Amino acid sequence: MKPQDIDHIRTPGFPCLAPDGSRVLFVETSIESDAVRSTLWIVPAKGGEQPRRLTDGPRDTAPAWSPDGRWIAFLRAEGDGLHQLHVMPGGGGAPRRLTDHEFGVGSPVTLRHARGVAAPVWSPDSTRLAYVARVRDPGAPASHKRIDRLHYRIDDLGFVHDRRSQVFVASLEGAAPALLGNGEVDHWDVSWHPEGSHVVVATVRHDDYDLDEVNDVVMIGLDGTERRLTAGNTTVNLPTFSPDGAFVYFVGIGPLDGDRNDARGRSVSLWRVPASGGAPQRLTDAEPHDFDDGRTRPLLFDGDSVLAGRLERGAVHLCRIAGDGGVAPLIAGRRQVLDYHAAGGTIAAIVADEASAGEIVVLHDGTERVLTSFGSRLTRLGLRPMEEIGAVSPDGYPVHGWLIKPEGKGPFPLLLHVHGGPDVQAGYSLFDEAQVCAGAGFAVLIGNPRGSAGYGEAHARAIRGRLGTVDADDLVALCEAARRRPDIAGTRCGVTGGSYGGFMTAWLAAHQGRLFKAALCERGVYSWPSMMGTSDISTATVSMVGSDPSAWIVQSPLSHVEQIDIPVMIMHWEGDRRVAAEQAQQLFAALRSRRKQVEFLLFPGGSHNTSRNGAPSVRRERLEIVIRFFQKHLADGH
Repeated sequence: MKPQDIDHIRTPGFPCLAPDGSRVLFVETSIESDAVRSTLWIVPAKGGEQPRRLTDGPRDTAPAWSPDGRWIAFLRAEGDGLHQLHVMPGGGGAPRRLTDHEFGVGSPVTLRHARGVAAPVWSPDSTRLAYVARVRDPGAPASHKRIDRLHYRIDDLGFVHDRRSQVFVASLEGAAPALLGNGEVDHWDVSWHPEGSHVVVATVRHDDYDLDEVNDVVMIGLDGTERRLTAGNTTVNLPTFSPDGAFVYFVGIGPLDGDRNDARGRSVSLWRVPASGGAPQRLTDAEPHDFDDGRTRPLLFDGDSVLAGRLERGAVHLCRIAGDGGVAPLIAGRRQVLDYHAAGGTIAAIVADEASAGEIVVLHDGTERVLTSFGSRLTRLGLRPMEEIGAVSPDGYPVHGWLIKPEGKGPFPLLLHVHGGPDVQAGYSLFDEAQVCAGAGFAVLIGNPRGSAGYGEAHARAIRGRLGTVDADDLVALCEAARRRPDIAGTRCGVTGGSYGGFMTAWLAAHQGRLFKAALCERGVYSWPSMMGTSDISTATVSMVGSDPSAWIVQSPLSHVEQIDIPVMIMHWEGDRRVAAEQAQQLFAALRSRRKQVEFLLFPGGSHNTSRNGAPSVRRERLEIVIRFFQKHLADGH
């Protein structure tokens, strides 16, 4: 795979079954003329036919089929505009626009939703749609920004201090959408009561909501009445009424009574609370179950059970969770279930693996059928397999990872790639950067050191307040295991990564320079004290590095630049609001002023995720820069 081959990547998303389970509607995202294009497609669930395109895009997403099957709601962005709510006949036809919100419909509110917009949700009688949209504060000054809370801007969105995310209900008749709830705070994850008389949302209802990670389940009547169902001491996402309306199920991490910022690295569990009031009940244990599958739509019920994706050693398995908390896998193996839907006794899922960004898979009566072949173009290019590799850290802890090697016998130069997060997982899904680097002759090593998700809560929380300790030990152990192999050129190793991976790259350059000949740090954190004041997730950051400011300095690569003696490239985007570009500026200034060998690449605009979802030409250029940098410094005899 070469940098230009990212143009062949086609990614399905938002699977949505017709109410009778006969057809699967989904979003297909592809690259056309240096732009990302998303359109709606449809395919029979029984298979045997090719998918057909239902809309022309160019930016259609988040479809939702009405319960009576007559209508399809979705979000469309026209021209340079923002997404607005549209509806079209269930069999296809001309869409009709229902909204005209200044800031669009469905923009992300929380980190969980950063992966996509929030889909509209149909009322049980198929006559109304609930959705979220940002609303400008009528009292906001026009000449300046008056800010009195944290979380006043969000990466990829900009300033949001004067535009809260609110719940609206729109009817098909064309009447103006009705605003529900308290307009002074954000609302997200809306779903309907089975009788259509109420909605339930995730929101905040405490005074210092910008200083912690706590939020609540609130039930809102169509007449505007409200009732809070949780006690303001945990995180809440995806609140959803049970089919009989007796309970509200949600996913969350559990009580935050001791430290209301201590949310990072916590396993996401399934909970329920009586709709009539009462104490929430935890249904799944934090060890070993983590259901942080990234879903952004209401929870799905399959009979009396709830469907959820369980993180498992680089995989995401679709599971059925029974009312007593029992967990049974439905789609498992060396792959990741990225999204899913259920209707008419059928489950449709987006399933990715090491050679595919995702295919539509239908599960019916225990039998799987693959309905698409979007990954075929890349497969024909000769994608390289992921080979499992293990190691043991100095304290005896087992470390798990993978090698992606070029074709041939080697020995190959080695690139250690550190994932972001840290509380996410690398694993069984197409990793275009690793494939491109393998295509350029590098063996790529990825792993899930302590701090990563997918191995239990204790594994993910092992580095809280001590980044650069056992996580670094685990990565070094994995690297040493790879270097001992005869197909690896053990003296020609580089290290790279973005976000937390950028932090770790700089950290390893300072503390393990003997192992590496070059380091490429991307959008990384190098100074935790300034990260606290410039990031859009400043309070969440405390949960990673602890509350003691003196410990922030110790965990900052900037404090250890004197020890960096290998060539370093620093890459960043000016528009990054998650990890501000000042982080890169500080590291560059510290290295250059000490006459270290350093390059600084600053791309205009962008956001924290531009390397993954930015303009294709920028993504290709970035990959070419990465390859050239390591070809220069890891060349044989260099």
